[in-house]
Amino acid sequence: MRHRGIRTLALGSVCGLLAVMTSAASQPSEASAAISTGAAILAAAQQEPADAGHAVGHAGSAAIMLRLLPGSIPETSILPDLTRLPSEDRPFDAGYGLATAQLNTNAALPFERTIAQATPEGSLFGDIETPTGGFLVQTAAPDNAEPATEQLSAPDSPGDALVSIGDTTATVHARWGKEDGPCVDTASRASTETGRLAAGNAIPTLPNIDVNDLPLPNDAVSGRFRPDGGLGTLSGLLSGAEQSDDGDGTLVRVPNGVDTTSEISIVDAPGSDGKAVRSTSTVRTKKIELLPGSPLGMTATVRRPASLTVTATGDEKTSEVDFDIPTISVKRGGRELFTLDADNRSKDLPIGVPKPALHQRTKAKLASVPIVAGAARTAKGTRVELRDPARRAVSDLFVLRLSVGGLNQTSAETDTPISGTEYAASARLLDVQLLPTRALANALASKKGDVAGLPYEVPSTLAQYSLGEQTAGALVAPGGVECGTIVADAPAGDAVPPGLNIPSTAATSVPLLWAGAAAVLLGVVLLTLPFRTPRRTTPSPVPRAYQEDRK
Repeated sequence: MRHRGIRTLALGSVCGLLAVMTSAASQPSEASAAISTGAAILAAAQQEPADAGHAVGHAGSAAIMLRLLPGSIPETSILPDLTRLPSEDRPFDAGYGLATAQLNTNAALPFERTIAQATPEGSLFGDIETPTGGFLVQTAAPDNAEPATEQLSAPDSPGDALVSIGDTTATVHARWGKEDGPCVDTASRASTETGRLAAGNAIPTLPNIDVNDLPLPNDAVSGRFRPDGGLGTLSGLLSGAEQSDDGDGTLVRVPNGVDTTSEISIVDAPGSDGKAVRSTSTVRTKKIELLPGSPLGMTATVRRPASLTVTATGDEKTSEVDFDIPTISVKRGGRELFTLDADNRSKDLPIGVPKPALHQRTKAKLASVPIVAGAARTAKGTRVELRDPARRAVSDLFVLRLSVGGLNQTSAETDTPISGTEYAASARLLDVQLLPTRALANALASKKGDVAGLPYEVPSTLAQYSLGEQTAGALVAPGGVECGTIVADAPAGDAVPPGLNIPSTAATSVPLLWAGAAAVLLGVVLLTLPFRTPRRTTPSPVPRAYQEDRK
């Protein structure tokens, strides 16, 4: 957790300089002014900043996050172009519908004290250039009487092959009182409202071979099972490389989109006369569809949204992390299958292929698509629920794991940028993970036969989409937040650099501190949490059956 503020500032400065150089190369008429502005910013940043309140906080929210493990995409993937995204030692991370709010009373420059940002998309990956543009940012001081709102479209991104998102309405508001400094109730607030989003039209982490070519045990697959697609489409369950306009044929679809809100507020500290920093991330949506467009699909209804709050008072006894674990009920065909909540946080749904015996135990003629959570599709396009012993006549190859919550929190003493205890937490509304079973892992790793793409060591997680990813953090010096504006040792001038507090279409041409790298910065805020916790080498636990096989 130490040096968090310095790392963020350094990243923004470096990206700002990169933007300066890019602009200098592409727009000679603006080059000298841009470089002069960048030099002035760095010169001012080298001065010792004044602490104008002893408070630091940030909150981040994402409508959906996509993660791919390092080296997880084989050359025989259904989406071979994605092999260049994650490197051998670095994953690929992309966030959509991103909203971040930041407060740092110890910022090197006055206009960095509060920052509110929103963007449809931000990515972190290898050596591939991150697209810029399509973001909205507002900074303070000076104060902004009104929020800024704009409808944004996500720029082209390498993640578009797997995620599609509608237009995003972004709203940002950064505040700083002339008399009260950070004590303006909500100092920074950012929000996004996304249109329909869909993700997971293919599984690029698998070699796209026919399930009948896998070296599975005898009688593991019926000879009558002849799917239209290979493993890259889950044998025809997914639409594949060509995305449908309505999102049918994906792992997950949110028809009405997701609303995200991130805000930093100065509130009364409980049990004292002091003030506290409260960082809050909230994600709202009503309906989530799993395998939409298929009679085997399911609908998840969010009965209770996810809200994450971190409050720092300067006193360990009164500082706290609070998380409202969401409640989500899952139905298929009007029948409730299960509910995810604080008492039941995850559910595994098997996806398999029929054994020869299944055709003998069902009266209806079955279509050549996998069996999902105990239900098969008939040749007429209807759904038939399987009962024992018919369920035992299925070879499970995948597990669709749904989980809520995932709260992770930490605290640590720090003296940078101010002295105190720094609190941080991350959580999610719903994780949708596709995991391999032991049977699939063994078959893909087999050296038997001469099948293109084999042997292949399957990753522990084939696909992961985190809906409603949330982060929050807060740090206050002992004694609480100091209200009022302290400017004695601050860099000269409170003016905001030209073009920084303007809508995205204009801001993209301004080579300043945040303008050239908003997408990257927003991704970093979401993906480097908790502050002190290193990045996990895998985005999810190893599936149980597969884990047992490796012992």
